Amino acid sequence: MILHVPHASTNLLNKELFNQERELLRMTDHFTDDLYDARNVTKIVFGVSRLICDVERFENDEREDMSRFGMGVCYFSDSEGQKLRDVSVDERKNVIENHYHPHHQRLSDAVDEELQNAGSALIVDCHSFPDSPYLFNGDFGKKRPDVCLGTDSFHTPKELHDKVKKFFLLKGYDVRTNHPYSGTMVPLKHYKKNANARSIMIEVNRKLYMDEQGYKTEHYPTLKKELKELLASLE
Repeated sequence: MILHVPHASTNLLNKELFNQERELLRMTDHFTDDLYDARNVTKIVFGVSRLICDVERFENDEREDMSRFGMGVCYFSDSEGQKLRDVSVDERKNVIENHYHPHHQRLSDAVDEELQNAGSALIVDCHSFPDSPYLFNGDFGKKRPDVCLGTDSFHTPKELHDKVKKFFLLKGYDVRTNHPYSGTMVPLKHYKKNANARSIMIEVNRKLYMDEQGYKTEHYPTLKKELKELLASLE
């Protein structure tokens, strides 16, 4: 199993960003590098803040829906649509070459290794999300679930989705699939080519484990234990 954690970092690479503390609080999937944990797995954590480089965006802005909000591979707008920073052509190129491509290569190599050793690979795309939608979210103004599962018609077997959903439902959580977020990470090398590269995205509502100031709540250990139980069952 491969745990992919793309948005946990607050590392800005010494960049001076407008309103950076507020945006880091709003946009970071806080503690997900610790919250999702299991034995005998490969954990791939991106070490740079998504404000600098979002590895879950398409490299080409023409293919990336979020680029119209200034939130493609390199963010130049903040979560309220205001200017975050300027990103030159050279800086974008450097970010892609030094951070985006190496991360995706690590993930692709990990999948290759799993396929070679076990004949199949399972990627769990590990995320969290705010309880209150932002302006650019399609569900702005609507109530959000406790857990969102993201699937892909080719890479997420029905039995995998159903098992994960049942687990959370039995724990008493409100669960939705592909809402408010959809899809799951699969390396382009394997995307729509190898069904043995399986993937599911798990998004947990941040209200379940932290407060709005960015501190863990008393429910954090419980949720971490539950996620560990789930991942062990998938392994």
